[in-house]
Amino acid sequence: MIVAFSTSSRVTSVALLGSDGTVAWAGSEHAPQRASGACISLLERALAETGARLEEATAFAADLGPGSFTGVRVGIVMAKTFAFVYGRPCIGADSFDLISPTGTVVLPSKKGEYFIRRVGEAPVRTTELPAEPYDGFGFAGGDTFPDAARFAPLVSKLQPMAAEALVPAYLIEPSISVPKKPFPGVNRG
Repeated sequence: MIVAFSTSSRVTSVALLGSDGTVAWAGSEHAPQRASGACISLLERALAETGARLEEATAFAADLGPGSFTGVRVGIVMAKTFAFVYGRPCIGADSFDLISPTGTVVLPSKKGEYFIRRVGEAPVRTTELPAEPYDGFGFAGGDTFPDAARFAPLVSKLQPMAAEALVPAYLIEPSISVPKKPFPGVNRG
């Protein structure tokens, strides 16, 4: 069993997958700014409803983004923590593939900007929506979001890795600020 988390959008999802790519259980919850709690609730529900035990997991998967800076990190930390605890590998996939692995996907970046990923091409950041039809528009008002259950068709194509190798897929630098005046007593050298 593979336990998968997707937390890069306002919708948090968890799935229990067979190593053959079957979905044993999948659930999601609208959980803006509370992905960690939603992950735990969904995981508890999945285990209760299927009778599965977390120690039976063969791998832990996480949505690598792009998406909410903190949200992406929540799913990755969940997968890494369980992988460390149970001595299992991790698997990661980007948000584009967890919306549609075979089509053009548009994700919002910053206000008025988008990431567009066409199959076989690297994502581009632009202010223009594509002229051609696209399979998904995630996160901001769209009805499509990265879903942990969409790891299922990707399982055989993704390489398991050590937990410490699972890192977010940042397409731009996180928009966080650094204090202009360091806190007293903090050495920044």
